[in-house]
Amino acid sequence: MVKRCSYGTCNADSRYPERLGNVQFHPFPKPVRNLEKCIKWIRLCGRPHHQLSMDKLKNHSTAKHIYVCSKHFVDGRPTPANPDPLPALTYDVTPARRPPKLRPVPPPPRKRLRVDRMLDNTENISVGGDLQDMGTTGEMATESLMEDTTTEESTLVTEIECTDYKPQMKEKQEELERLKTLLAQKEKENDLLREKIRTCQTPYPLTAKLINNSSVPNYFRYCTGFTYDEFNKLCRFFRLPDNDTAPQTHIPLTYEKLNRHIQHMPLRQQFLLVLMRLRQNFDLKELAFKFQIDMQSVSTLFSSWIDFMHDRLGDVSVWPHRDIITENMPGNYKSEFPTTFAILDCTEIKIEKPSSLLVQSQTCSKYNSTNTLKSLIACDPRGSIMFASTLYPGSISDQDLFRQCKIKELLKGLLQCGYLKKGDGLMVDKGFLIEKDVTELGLNLNIPPFAKSNLQMPVPDVEMTKKIAKHRVHVERAIAKVKKFKIVSCRISNTMLGNISQIWFVVCMLSNFQQHIIQATAAEETT
Repeated sequence: MVKRCSYGTCNADSRYPERLGNVQFHPFPKPVRNLEKCIKWIRLCGRPHHQLSMDKLKNHSTAKHIYVCSKHFVDGRPTPANPDPLPALTYDVTPARRPPKLRPVPPPPRKRLRVDRMLDNTENISVGGDLQDMGTTGEMATESLMEDTTTEESTLVTEIECTDYKPQMKEKQEELERLKTLLAQKEKENDLLREKIRTCQTPYPLTAKLINNSSVPNYFRYCTGFTYDEFNKLCRFFRLPDNDTAPQTHIPLTYEKLNRHIQHMPLRQQFLLVLMRLRQNFDLKELAFKFQIDMQSVSTLFSSWIDFMHDRLGDVSVWPHRDIITENMPGNYKSEFPTTFAILDCTEIKIEKPSSLLVQSQTCSKYNSTNTLKSLIACDPRGSIMFASTLYPGSISDQDLFRQCKIKELLKGLLQCGYLKKGDGLMVDKGFLIEKDVTELGLNLNIPPFAKSNLQMPVPDVEMTKKIAKHRVHVERAIAKVKKFKIVSCRISNTMLGNISQIWFVVCMLSNFQQHIIQATAAEETT
């Protein structure tokens, strides 16, 4: 039970042992048992009546916590010689706030009487005779006179007030109309200024030219992965202005949600924002700060541009004719594998651990021991990507991925249109057990000899294995160049899984606009 000292300003409390020491609590006398002693202790403790009153002592729920500690008794406790506590000093008593005084209600204003009108009315009354003769008639006349006087006075005061109030109301009404007119003019001026701001091109501080003119070496390539000239070529490819002064005649894409920031932001700045997010994986807050727009606009711009770039790059045929591939083959590759026109390999990107147990098992990779997504890449002997499949769960095998990613249908179409011929070859690593599928298409498979399953090889061809490993590294370098776009090299968040396949295809195709891994032997390069 809580025990609190009620003496003066003493703060002894059983809930705070650090305040007590060797203090003991003695119960306060109850008014039911000893009223005089209770009143005396209240006075000696010096507490005001609203803090220590009879009502609180009579109430058991509050009286059970009221005590006086041993510090305030002469003998340390109530004794027959000193049964009461010492009287509290003035500075030991917490002053109580006085109750507020009731303010007197002011009397209603008295109405002014018209004395002249009252005298005129009294003159009309007959006063002949003695007061004794007036009787009841005089009293009734007097009452009637007072009523008439009060009515006339009230009517006169109302007329005077109305007469004085009408000019004031008229002046105030005129002033109000003038202020309304002035406010309407200011609103029109503000609307004109807002319209000028909207129509004028908003000066976004971060532009491609500004980054290119930075004193930091190769800062433009660091932000976007391209040089300034390559960026302008990309702008022409996507039908954008190729310099900051070129007019913007049309908008080639549609936005998920159009707002003021997106509407007035130049297309070159929008494209620059998208490339910076793809290359360096800047988050939405940082891009919103750099381009002085809100985070929602950044998200809308990025998703809209990814859809547009995916459609635009998907319409381009990136698998060249076999004659063009042969013309641009590196010399040593051409001497060793003159009819092998594509190098295939699989790669994985890491994702966050999904909440679904089924998805966790499907995306669990046995090579990386984490959750991943997997894609099949095909590149030419120079390292340019000619095919990038959509992303599949990381647990899928290489041969199953080859059969499901529709590259077989692509190879059939290339054979039919003459881009490939029967007997041409593909180069893969030892993990690809797809020789049967490739043979059915009429193509050859260059694979390290010891990886050919169900075949009895007397001695592995070490020289052939070295040659294939030497040239298969081109596809690994092409994949490494793609993963320099940090948006796919960092762990993919679950919020990006909705359009990660489109992002993956876009960065794979954008890598073809960069410098080739191996320079062409022909005089003219073909992108």
